[in-house]
Amino acid sequence: MLREAIDWLLTPSLPLARRSGHLGEFVAIAARRRRNAAAWDGHEARSRAAVLRAAGAADPAGTALILGAGHVNDVPLEALSDRFRAVILVDLAFARVTRRRARRLGNVVCHPHDVTESLGALAEIRQPAAWLDDPSVSFVASVNLISQLATVASRHRDDTEGERIARALAEAHLRWLTRFACPTCLIADREVEIVDRDGTVTATLDPNKGARLPDADEEWIWDIAPRGEVDRRFAVRHKVIAIDRVNR
Repeated sequence: MLREAIDWLLTPSLPLARRSGHLGEFVAIAARRRRNAAAWDGHEARSRAAVLRAAGAADPAGTALILGAGHVNDVPLEALSDRFRAVILVDLAFARVTRRRARRLGNVVCHPHDVTESLGALAEIRQPAAWLDDPSVSFVASVNLISQLATVASRHRDDTEGERIARALAEAHLRWLTRFACPTCLIADREVEIVDRDGTVTATLDPNKGARLPDADEEWIWDIAPRGEVDRRFAVRHKVIAIDRVNR
């Protein structure tokens, strides 16, 4: 808990991230990863490989735009830096280690931005438009982000309103990705499974609240919370998909 408190104080972020509770969630994710590093390794490796595979179709003379890159464990940062003229990492907050890695590479910048363009006022969800008019962007990747968009935004709301917000944010994010002219990759949670001691799936949840994701090019299991992490009886795992080109 002490490390999490220090990280909350020292992590560079937009003021909105602190006010909304996003920064607390951001720090908690890093702590969960430290506790479950072995269970997360396979997921992070497959995420990095999927991003790099999709990037192979993009013009390396342009800029790679990586959405949801605050911790960068699931992003092949050095390989993208080698391949593209420039790389822009986008998130509400960035871990200090991410900023250090970016500075060392030279052609990577951390750009704080609310990718929903709506967190300040959720009564009406806006359609994101950032970078759509930037001709230098030749590759976009949304990495393990879409199901997290409303995690904090829908907190303290009733179930019906929270689900409406979550779905609207997810659908707006998908529309934004399809509007880019360049190759655009999506890595996302498709299902959340609750698993009991003997491996039986006792419940299946939709993290995107009804927003329809495109067909997957690849799928795998992410053991995000082994038994004992959130409950001594149950484990939580995600079905993750990778889509090489959302706008094909």
